[in-house]
Amino acid sequence: MEGMRSSLRAANDLTRQDLSSDSKGELEGWIFTFLGVLCFSLSFVSARLALHGFDPWFIALARGAGAGTIAFVCALLGKYPLPAGRQVLRLCLAAVGIVFAFPILTTIALQSVPASHAATVSAILPVLTAVFGVWRKREHVPIAFWAIAGAGTSVVVWFLISRSGGLQLRQPDLLIVVACVACAYGYAEGGLLAQEMGGWRAICWMLVLAAPVALVLFVTYLWTHGPSHPVDSPSAWFGLGYQVLVSQFLGFALYYRGLGRGGVARMSQIQQFQSVLAVLAASLILGERIDLQLWVVVGLLLAAVVGARWAVSATRMTNHK
Repeated sequence: MEGMRSSLRAANDLTRQDLSSDSKGELEGWIFTFLGVLCFSLSFVSARLALHGFDPWFIALARGAGAGTIAFVCALLGKYPLPAGRQVLRLCLAAVGIVFAFPILTTIALQSVPASHAATVSAILPVLTAVFGVWRKREHVPIAFWAIAGAGTSVVVWFLISRSGGLQLRQPDLLIVVACVACAYGYAEGGLLAQEMGGWRAICWMLVLAAPVALVLFVTYLWTHGPSHPVDSPSAWFGLGYQVLVSQFLGFALYYRGLGRGGVARMSQIQQFQSVLAVLAASLILGERIDLQLWVVVGLLLAAVVGARWAVSATRMTNHK
């Protein structure tokens, strides 16, 4: 009898330790994912700034080539072990979305649509990331999670459509949709790889593997277009630097660490804030007016994120019983 009680106490202690470890990992996931989303929220604004002095192909290719060079130096100095063969393939597939498809397609689209409009269409990104994350990991999430995630995305879309005066699916919109699908796969696959090798190493190796192609394309672009005209706009240089250092490198390192610690499906919903934060950034940097409606939507999004967390946590607690 006493042995049975001891076994039950030991089992309870292990359960509490598991829950405590899970809670710590989830907290870290929330923090790092939010920091990554905060970095990404300036991507459209910085791309618009860079377009004041550079053309979209130069920006997109310089972004991949520059970030890849930085990642190579980090991997060399850190003496990171080479990824396994299957990990190399997964890293390359993820890089197609986040290093090439998303930067090129969205920068081209931003020539003809404002940043707020691009943020409207990209509001589908969190749900797409969750879908790819669940599909790749076979991660079980409750129906309530999908309902809340869909409602949060609907709030973002409704708000940003009302800000832009309507949404018509034109060629730039299609480019952004395709970019979001490719990027969502890269987010999800990168999050799973971050669980295996760490967020910093995952993005470093992803950029290193993509660097040869990015560098060849960038050099080819410079060769065919000749010397570029001098750019005197500080804002254009800031935008380009942000695209390379933050949007393509630091933001992904933080975001992947968050997905790796907290789970792809759960943490991707923090990205609901990215569209609203992008509008807020455009307001602060470009002088657009902020109205009460923005803060109402932020409150609704906070409720959606908390609700999604509750839905998943309730399911996990039920499974532990």
